[in-house]
Amino acid sequence: MFRWIAWLLVLGLVACGGGAGPAASGIDTTVADEATTTSTTVTTTTSPQIESWEIINRTSGDEGETLYILVDPGEYTDVSIENFLGDLLEEETAVHGVEIFDDRAALEAALKPQEERTDEENQLIEQHHLVSLVEGRQVEFRGPLSEYPAFVIGS
Repeated sequence: MFRWIAWLLVLGLVACGGGAGPAASGIDTTVADEATTTSTTVTTTTSPQIESWEIINRTSGDEGETLYILVDPGEYTDVSIENFLGDLLEEETAVHGVEIFDDRAALEAALKPQEERTDEENQLIEQHHLVSLVEGRQVEFRGPLSEYPAFVIGS
């Protein structure tokens, strides 16, 4: 009986290639490559929106009011400024002009007559005056945003 089992083992080994590997047995053992996973990260950069602001002064003229607005310091873009002005003009319908600053001392210096300002105050205004809305529609970028071109709002 022991010989019979040994004989079956030998036949089984021969049928399977005798342990000589897949090629000797005639069995194809191709293994598929491991799945390759590619991930892509999409980064959307949005400019900070003006969320906190305060009207510091209103001056009235024949054409309407000019607002002097203080905003929090931030990395604003032409898009964030346009969005802010669009929202503001929906609320403040009698606005003819807007002056936006991100520093209170610069805004207060801008309210002084130009001939009364010191050189330091003029420098402060240059550094912190962000944008002017002229004649109710013309947006002109100032100081740190002066790289952006002027445009007419709503066009």
